[in-house]
Amino acid sequence: MDNIDISAVDIGTLAGLATLAAVLTVAVYLEILESRIPNWLTLSGMAAGLLIGFLPGGISLKSSLIGLLIGFGFLFIFFVFGGVGGGDVKLMGAAGALLGSDLTQRALFFTALAGAIMALVALVWSRNFWDGLERFAKGLRFWQQREPEDPVPKPAPVTVPYGVAIAVGCLATLYLK
Repeated sequence: MDNIDISAVDIGTLAGLATLAAVLTVAVYLEILESRIPNWLTLSGMAAGLLIGFLPGGISLKSSLIGLLIGFGFLFIFFVFGGVGGGDVKLMGAAGALLGSDLTQRALFFTALAGAIMALVALVWSRNFWDGLERFAKGLRFWQQREPEDPVPKPAPVTVPYGVAIAVGCLATLYLK
């Protein structure tokens, strides 16, 4: 990999990347520690992304605003159906504001990929997966007479800290740029 000449990097680009790194780091730490991403962090990240659009170099204010809308809007659809939390939606909006419209689309792809891998690992890791697989296999034997089953309590849903997936998606986007 080539060395980056810091003097050649625009102040807007440097400010955007530093802010993105700080927001994602704090978000991942707080989500793992408290299982939530606070509004003060995500809203500050959105505002910083829009303000950085005024700095020379880097992404424009228009690209920052469109990135915010793409990131927020795409995850908002999943929020409506209970797939992600509100903090995740706002974090992706902040990341979009800091990445700009072009990179936000790629970040969403890598985020979805990282989230799917994390969900699969969490599902396999949990006992629910193996119990469900066993129930499914028993259901395939429809020709045998079944014994009445005891009512089984519904297992707790498997959750994934999606802020981690957002951070991984943003890092992959920047690394594979």
